[in-house]
Amino acid sequence: MADRHDRTEKATGRQRQKAREKGQVARSRELVSTASTGGVVLVMALWGGGALAQLTGMMRRLLSVPYGTEPFGAMRAAGAEAMVLMLPFLLAAAGLAVVGSVVQGGVVFKPLELKFSSLNPLEGLKRIFSSQGLVELLKNLVKLSVGAYVVYHVIRKEIAALPSLLPLGMGELVRVSGSLFLKAILTGFSFFFVIAAVDYLIARWRHEQSIKMTKSEVKDEYKETEGNPQVKSRIRGLMREMARRRMMRDVPKATVVITNPVHLAVALRYDGNTMSAPKIVAKGADLVSEKIKEIARRHGIPIVEDKPLARSLYKADIGAFVPEELYRAVARILAQIFSRHRGAV
Repeated sequence: MADRHDRTEKATGRQRQKAREKGQVARSRELVSTASTGGVVLVMALWGGGALAQLTGMMRRLLSVPYGTEPFGAMRAAGAEAMVLMLPFLLAAAGLAVVGSVVQGGVVFKPLELKFSSLNPLEGLKRIFSSQGLVELLKNLVKLSVGAYVVYHVIRKEIAALPSLLPLGMGELVRVSGSLFLKAILTGFSFFFVIAAVDYLIARWRHEQSIKMTKSEVKDEYKETEGNPQVKSRIRGLMREMARRRMMRDVPKATVVITNPVHLAVALRYDGNTMSAPKIVAKGADLVSEKIKEIARRHGIPIVEDKPLARSLYKADIGAFVPEELYRAVARILAQIFSRHRGAV
């Protein structure tokens, strides 16, 4: 197994996809729980007064139940009303928790794996009282302590002023107390949101470190996805050889071979009855050029030396017609060949 010091390469797209299929994404539980709390805070900020009024009315109705009323029926009615009252808070908390999770790592469908060890209570106790569990507990206690101090530091002036509000009416006292409570909640939420954002950055850094690859793994993956470079080079060589053989089979059908005369050779074919212009059927340089000229001599195909024309024709593709700007030069050579052939006949 590769040592973590050997994993120096950033993860490729395929490596990230493999990790994602296993459910390994950069995700912070702190951010998810903070987003869930944010849903509760949002509903409280927008509808806190209405919720408090409904709760007060529910408690008033519950306490003013006439004597002799069946108690369980009253409790069921109050419970149903409390559930309706809590529903916006629950929906907002669940919705923002899902949003916070999706924003971090998208939707991940991890294969279901049933581990009986996770159902063992003893294993759960071991995790809780392990060194990592104790460290997490200590971290949470520190965060709560610091968060409580921050909240107190922000609202301590308002707390000190609470005794002077006692002479006020109940409505005004409830309004001021509610405003102070909301301020404390927003302060605490802001503090824990910053903590959650930092925790997400740490989780993302750890995730990137965990999926890093060694140089050997990157090479092996490239071979799997793109193919072995040596095999691909061999295939390209075979394809070039096959194309060269097909080209050489067309040389005996050529009308003329134009050379420069040492390095290049271009074979042209022209049939006035079936073709609108001469076509390039073969071309080559150096050894391929010599092979084309050898086949041409063997089959009695004329070889004409014309350096500028050979260089110009060599730039065109095999199977293409002669470019229009070269028609005149090629026509001159073909006319000489055809006239020589008629004279010989």
